Amino acid sequence: MKLAELDLERFAPEAPSAGPIPADPPSATLVERRYRFLTADGQTATPLEQEALFGTNDLVEVSFLERCMLARTCVGRIRIRSGGRQGWATGFLIAPGLVLTNHHVFPEQDSVGSSRIGFDYWFDVAGQRPADPDEFELRPDLFYVSLKALDYAVVAIAEKSAQGQDIRTRRFLRLIPESGKVKQDEFVTLLQHPDGAPMQVALRENKVIRANPNEEYLWYKADTAHGSSGSPVFNDSLQVVALHANGRIVRDANGRIALASGGWADNVDGLTETEVVWEANVGFRASRIAQDLVAQCRQQWPGRLSEIEAAMLGGDIMSSVIKAEEGEEAGVAEGGGSGPSEEEFMADSGEGNGQKVSTLGSGGVVIPLQLHVTLSVAGVASTVAQTSSPELKSLESEALEMRMPVIYDGLPQRRGFQARFLDSNRDVPAPKLTKAGEEIVAPLIDGSGTELKYQHFSVWMHSERRLALYTAANVDWRKRRKTVDGKPVTRASLAGWSADDKIAELWAADPRIETRYQLPDAFYTEDRGAFDKGHITRRDDVCWGKTFEDIQMANGDTFHVTNCSPQVKEFNQGKFGEENWGDLEDAIARITKEDAQAACIFAGPVFRGDDRWFRGKDDQGAARVQIPSRFWKIVVVKGQQDFEAYGFLLEQDVRKVTEEEFYVTDEWLAAWKPISAIQELMRGWLDFGDIAGCDKHSKAGEA
Repeated sequence: MKLAELDLERFAPEAPSAGPIPADPPSATLVERRYRFLTADGQTATPLEQEALFGTNDLVEVSFLERCMLARTCVGRIRIRSGGRQGWATGFLIAPGLVLTNHHVFPEQDSVGSSRIGFDYWFDVAGQRPADPDEFELRPDLFYVSLKALDYAVVAIAEKSAQGQDIRTRRFLRLIPESGKVKQDEFVTLLQHPDGAPMQVALRENKVIRANPNEEYLWYKADTAHGSSGSPVFNDSLQVVALHANGRIVRDANGRIALASGGWADNVDGLTETEVVWEANVGFRASRIAQDLVAQCRQQWPGRLSEIEAAMLGGDIMSSVIKAEEGEEAGVAEGGGSGPSEEEFMADSGEGNGQKVSTLGSGGVVIPLQLHVTLSVAGVASTVAQTSSPELKSLESEALEMRMPVIYDGLPQRRGFQARFLDSNRDVPAPKLTKAGEEIVAPLIDGSGTELKYQHFSVWMHSERRLALYTAANVDWRKRRKTVDGKPVTRASLAGWSADDKIAELWAADPRIETRYQLPDAFYTEDRGAFDKGHITRRDDVCWGKTFEDIQMANGDTFHVTNCSPQVKEFNQGKFGEENWGDLEDAIARITKEDAQAACIFAGPVFRGDDRWFRGKDDQGAARVQIPSRFWKIVVVKGQQDFEAYGFLLEQDVRKVTEEEFYVTDEWLAAWKPISAIQELMRGWLDFGDIAGCDKHSKAGEA
């Protein structure tokens, strides 16, 4: 899920930069209440837990890990699919067949759409990545309650999964409507599926830095945790104390964002929650959510009220296992052990009605025997947190939605790449399809040829590899302006949404060629985080024109999957690697922009027979795809005498261009190749003869 900045002043009522509130010494009432919570599910408060209660010991019992093993079976990965929205979130069971997540995940009943949830998705003890989980449909028609002020939503789950699993045989995590389960300076743990990844645990070293009893949320230090919408936040007894909602990213004095991999980024554009360093996280108190849920359920879903109230008293995964180990039937814990009574729960929530709460039957309990703990360690947090300026410490929220940017119709009328872009009297030297190349490119459905023409660029597709064989683009930095027709020319505005919207772009298939020739957006969103969606023709290169409509048309055209290729993050994004594809794109843009130049840029993958295979998914199901490991790019400009061409074969070890004029410096010698040498890698599909004639490489004629 992508990140976007959002001003959430309600989390800091004194000022946007408000931070921790000094903790008062714990009162006798608070200590007594906390002790009752240590025994709320029938367990015994160990001497170590009692010492921790009074602040004299910071250790936990090894049974803490066993409780994590139990709790993880109730936490699921949510796949968001609704009305053009796609993304990931975390949710957890709070009653039989009911899942709790954030309001900003499902802000209304209709927003749930065809979303699903899957459980038991984690690496095994050998470190092997799991297969996709068996998923349940979400059924808001059977139950849906939400509240924006507490950023929570509760949605029903279908009774049976895709493989026939019964959701009511799976236990749940208990929401206790009484407050006081954690206090300031204690520690919390998060179980989460960040960015849809296999489950990770932010293991305990997350100190509560703000726990004002009069506020509906908690702040917890995030030195080893990143945000993950909808995750349960636990105390050391593995009781749910909060629903994770938002966070605060570490920044330096200039407002730059600290990256988990090291280094800094100027903004959150394109970043996911696992890629930044979280300084603090915010979660809404479970007690406040439980109280509101009961109140809303009484009004909207009275038939489910007794079930929800019963789940708040027992029958959860912890109490059930404790009862089973004591030799009792693994059913409902009617009194919640020696913890708060039914009357105390209802009195605290203000919703007691004096009625006896019914109990629920259940199936057996499966206790997992393995625990794979993945620590998400933000290595730079300890060195950069001190540099954050107070006025920059705003809260962020994770973006969940993926939407299609504005894509204009009328694709058959696009002009595509213009060969006389640099000289009105003659064509620019460009790649040519050979006879062998013509046999492997995908034909247009209407029989008009093989060139997919877009606004300012064209694409030719490799029919077997389902990726672009090559692209050709007209780039003109002479016609760039920050605003056109009174509208800002930004990525967000061109896509069709506001700068504050938390949205990432979906990529569209091109209807002019058969879908079997295209690798769909689903391949990238279902690839378990393996690849970025790498533009072959850079989006910003072709976003020029006289009118906003011209520019918006070009922007949308670059988001066709025909222009996409799977690239690992360190190669695709300049900020995550050194001298990579993203760096070269930025350098070419900077140089041509500063020189007010126009250019023609040709690019594509190098398809080798021994490219590694990747098992992923497409729209039809499982897909096995060969991933190109190298990419080529040729830049042609108009020199003082004639055309000049520069060819690059890019791998991850090339370094950054820093020169102001367009020529190849020593830093690029490893990547700068004779164009004839690049042609040798094309397997006879493309002829670079015309371009090679103006190649500026010193050994062009020797290769």
